[in-house]
Amino acid sequence: MKIDRFSLALLAGLLLAAGRPAAGQTFNFKLGRSTVRVDASRVLAHVLVQELARQIAGVKATFATNRRTLRIVQLPDGKQAYLREDLDALFSHTAEDLDRAIAQVKPEGMEPLRAWAAVKIRNVQDQLAPPAGQSAASSSGFSAPRAVAVVAGLGGLSRSWLASLTASAASAPRQDTVPAETSDRLLDQVENVIGRIFFLASHDDLEVKLWVGSTVPHAKFSFWPEGQIKGTAKASLIIRTDGTKTVLRGLYDYQAAHAEGPVTELVQFPNAAGAPGARMESEQLDLVNGSRFFCCRFSEVYCHHVDDEKECRL
Repeated sequence: MKIDRFSLALLAGLLLAAGRPAAGQTFNFKLGRSTVRVDASRVLAHVLVQELARQIAGVKATFATNRRTLRIVQLPDGKQAYLREDLDALFSHTAEDLDRAIAQVKPEGMEPLRAWAAVKIRNVQDQLAPPAGQSAASSSGFSAPRAVAVVAGLGGLSRSWLASLTASAASAPRQDTVPAETSDRLLDQVENVIGRIFFLASHDDLEVKLWVGSTVPHAKFSFWPEGQIKGTAKASLIIRTDGTKTVLRGLYDYQAAHAEGPVTELVQFPNAAGAPGARMESEQLDLVNGSRFFCCRFSEVYCHHVDDEKECRL
């Protein structure tokens, strides 16, 4: 008999009220006329995702509060902006809050999801950098010498007063700001990162059945959490194409290998760009926003997400 989420939540409450069950234990429950045998590990997994949803809800609320209290700067042209340093600090603190929330729920085994959150927020922070060729100090649009020149053009002002005005304006600290429109777009992106993890946890959808295919039979696909050095710490996960494995959602690096006699063909991420014969850069394995179907094309030396198994055979 299949147990729905409501029944599973009820069972979790009953088991926890009687004492936290140990993994591997099983329990019999009477549901109507049927008796259901429940593995404690399934109940514990449900408790974990519910606790993660609660923790992420706290991060979401804190971010919303901090966003509302950001300092607003009025620019000379009448438009509003935010201080770049405030935005960067908020993004850094939010990344730390997210990582801490995930790690507190389950210190081990959550590395792929933690990596996904860290990379996504870091990508937003990278967009805070001033445009190429423009220093951070000048990005606010304030230009004191130019303003003095405009005033001087009005006439009737002494050279000594203008000189003192120029000196004081040049020594005044410049506010490094980001236009409100750009700031709001970046803030929305961070909010979406938090919201995506909350959605997965609240819907008990932290795992996915990954399918990996390739244009050659039975290639070896090894993958590990983003940022982890292959061959160190925990062993890599392995799938033989065309095969499946249920794994935690998150961000992964990988290496696909196909041996043909003494020659082994490799497709990997990172460092896939510029590979001999590559048509395009390989995609990172993103099991949060990407499809659960992944395809490696050895003849074109790249791997990418696809919509279904058939697309890998095209």
